[in-house]
Amino acid sequence: MNFRLPITISIITGLLTIYSCSFFTEEIILDSPKALLEEGIRAMKLDQPLRAQTLFKQLVEDFPDSKERKQAMLLIARSHYSFEEYEEAKFHFQKFIDLYPMHKNADRAYFFKAMSDYQRIDLALRDQTATKEAREGLQQLIKRFPKSQYVGQAKQKLNECDFKLAKNIFEVGKFYYRTGAYLSAISRFKDLLKNHAKQNFFDEAAFLLAESHYHEQSFKNAFLLYKKFTKEYPRSRLTLKAKKRLKTLR
Repeated sequence: MNFRLPITISIITGLLTIYSCSFFTEEIILDSPKALLEEGIRAMKLDQPLRAQTLFKQLVEDFPDSKERKQAMLLIARSHYSFEEYEEAKFHFQKFIDLYPMHKNADRAYFFKAMSDYQRIDLALRDQTATKEAREGLQQLIKRFPKSQYVGQAKQKLNECDFKLAKNIFEVGKFYYRTGAYLSAISRFKDLLKNHAKQNFFDEAAFLLAESHYHEQSFKNAFLLYKKFTKEYPRSRLTLKAKKRLKTLR
């Protein structure tokens, strides 16, 4: 027993020493910008957004002069984006752009800032602020970074924004037309055809514009619009109806 006691004490002491060393070593490692960055990235991969953001923010606040700070700021924004927190993501991407407009990854910040707006688009809503802001952000990226790796995607999303904006106005115009609010319908269809890139539903919009004038008994304008329609959309499924209207108005 006398021999076992010192051995047991030695083992316990050794284990405590090892544990203490590993504990304090971990603290020292996590107190460096590199370790905080790596641990934050690991947390993102493990689907732990709050832990990741906490680690990145700690890095940004505690090590303002470190080379890892810029990457951490981008990752804060990216973590919000990855977990569908688009308002927060947009804020942090904009913050990065404001602080580092000439950074080599500034184009990435511009792209994902615009995509943060894009992800909030709801075609069913009349308020298309998110679509307009996404469109503006994508245009900024294309103009500022014409050789960026994101330009191809940006142009595709820009076309989608144009479609969504046009489609929204079209649907609002159709709603007014169906409910007999023809003057409001005329306003929407005119705006659509004049101020937006041509879409595959423009023939229907042009026809309904003429129809709205017809129902408002603005027959002269209706006649001119039906005539214009048959010339611009000779193969439309609505061309026959337009020609029939022209016959009744002559």
